[in-house]
Amino acid sequence: MNAPPSLAPAEREDLIRSAWYSHDARWFSTVAADCGMEVANRANRQAIRQAGIVEARRLSKHLDLPPVQSLDAFFAFTDTGRDLFVGSIVDLAVRKTGELSYEVEVTKCFAAENIARAGLAESYECGIFDRIEGWHEGLGLPLAEPVPRTLCHLANGRRCTRRLDIVPTPTADSRP
Repeated sequence: MNAPPSLAPAEREDLIRSAWYSHDARWFSTVAADCGMEVANRANRQAIRQAGIVEARRLSKHLDLPPVQSLDAFFAFTDTGRDLFVGSIVDLAVRKTGELSYEVEVTKCFAAENIARAGLAESYECGIFDRIEGWHEGLGLPLAEPVPRTLCHLANGRRCTRRLDIVPTPTADSRP
């Protein structure tokens, strides 16, 4: 009996991600066709945020990380999380703007490319930042405000950037 061909780990990860995102696109388009874009957008954003919570908790546990209590620790986590869960299909940069705030700029996004190609740019709400919000929640470093609803900026030819602020962690000095 011949042994089946094997894949390098990076090829396996890319194939698994590709299969997952193909499923995700088909799920979204089915819900949009059956229930409308408003329902599809709302369900998609909720699902992405919840998936982000699970991803963050599972990866943090697997890596045996101490509690994430600062933006620097969050950034260290997200480097690993983005590499594992997202790969090269999204390019984004983060820039710390304060002890409790940072800016995210997305310059390439598979979702933006696909929804523009599908003609949905004028009705598809971005979910990238919902995943980031989920990671914050899953790591116990919540954002000060929920991510607002917005159409996909890249698919509409605009710069995609957001400022995110985290809730201050109480210190021993600030506790009653």
